[in-house]
Amino acid sequence: MEFERIMVSTRDEYQRAQEPVRFLWRHQEFEIERVLDRWYEGYRDSTRMPLRYYRIRTRGGEQFVLRYHEFFNAWSILVPEEEGEQ
Repeated sequence: MEFERIMVSTRDEYQRAQEPVRFLWRHQEFEIERVLDRWYEGYRDSTRMPLRYYRIRTRGGEQFVLRYHEFFNAWSILVPEEEGEQ
């Protein structure tokens, strides 16, 4: 799995990790139509950093997994396998 850093706009700009509404990846802006799923990692284990994941569908119909890293206040995207293999 490969993640790339992205810029994300969230529902409430003043809070760091609200639900994403759009993101910029490789000079292209994607509008999020719907959050299909969300899950959390590392919240119960003090040795791991808290991460939030969102499986989303864009207005164009593409599906992606976005990840928010709370400690670094950073968003990233799971690079689709076809992209990562190049």
